[in-house]
Amino acid sequence: MLAFTQGEISVIITVKNAKVYSQGEFISANVVVKDGAIVSIGEAVEGEVIDAHGKLCVAGYIDIHTHGGWGKDCMEADIEAIDVISRYHLYTGTTSFVPTTMTASAEDIDRAVENIRKYSAKYARILGVHLEGPYLAQKSAGAHPPHLLIPPSKDSSFVWDNIDLIKRITLAPNLDGASQFCREATAKGIQVSMGHDESIDDEIYACVESGANSVTHMYNCTSRPSRRVTPKKHLGLTEVGLIDERIVAEVIADDRHVPNALFKMIYKLKGAKGICLVSDSLSIAGMKEGKDYYLGSGASAQKIRIDDGVAILPELNTYAGSVTPVGKMVANLNGIGIPLEDCIDMCTKTPAKLLGRDDIGDIAVGKRGDINILNDDLSVFATIIDGVLVDREALKDNINAQ
Repeated sequence: MLAFTQGEISVIITVKNAKVYSQGEFISANVVVKDGAIVSIGEAVEGEVIDAHGKLCVAGYIDIHTHGGWGKDCMEADIEAIDVISRYHLYTGTTSFVPTTMTASAEDIDRAVENIRKYSAKYARILGVHLEGPYLAQKSAGAHPPHLLIPPSKDSSFVWDNIDLIKRITLAPNLDGASQFCREATAKGIQVSMGHDESIDDEIYACVESGANSVTHMYNCTSRPSRRVTPKKHLGLTEVGLIDERIVAEVIADDRHVPNALFKMIYKLKGAKGICLVSDSLSIAGMKEGKDYYLGSGASAQKIRIDDGVAILPELNTYAGSVTPVGKMVANLNGIGIPLEDCIDMCTKTPAKLLGRDDIGDIAVGKRGDINILNDDLSVFATIIDGVLVDREALKDNINAQ
């Protein structure tokens, strides 16, 4: 069951007989977790024993771009919504995540952020908030309502008002005030990702020099080579993101947003350290097909549904986002020949580094006791968070999920 340390009670567990992925290699070992932190990887056995029976044990997955799951959206200003989303992610093996907002009015974004602030996490760990919008380009809005898009030069007060919780922001480098905003945001500890853009290389490099260091869902609403007012052709965000080692590429590796053959090219150019797997999951992730759902909430809500394993906007005949958790992306990519070590790193070590978190992302002494025990097909058999074994089936109570 899922329960946490209270008072001065010392909680110790040992994951025994495990094939542990630790610090870049697989080793046969036991993992001891005391009061939520890993204290030993070796032969020691202490406290409650969980026998892995030789199964693979990896660090808990980290998803830094997700809009929801199990019928709930991060834009809903309702504690139950974020609670259900937290349960959904933990069920999929994601022990840490960054709730992501949609383009909306500053008031609606404020309400969503405040709802997350009030939530006392019981399930998957919340690492902050990711604002995807409203600083996006009109012609690359994707599923975001174009009439609500603005440049950062127009209004950024709602960002600074929520500086305690906002940890990531996506913006288009071609917008007025983009590089200045990058400089101010990164100085305040916010990680800036570039995306949904109409940019050329000069604008992109100006943002990178000002601190931006990732691309939001590569190959989805990311600019390509283009011209402006002269015959000179400029690189777009896609190409700059592929060749610049300072930039990490978010990838939705569901074989839909990024086909597997295309992923192989991205991997060849970027390697595991330059790729961060993200679900970009929507409220319909984990839900049954054949029904209409909604992206966002209130006036900005848009109808979505699941079709062929992906979320679509039926009225626009385009992808809206993913329904695939990052854990399933690990299995998908390993199945096309990507080394398992790299598949795991792309949803553990890389996102942890991108967010500046040194307490998660690996099974190592001193890290948080977040562990996934995997079946032979790399599906999640069991999950441990902060040294506590999760009752996975109980997470689905009262949820009309698949």
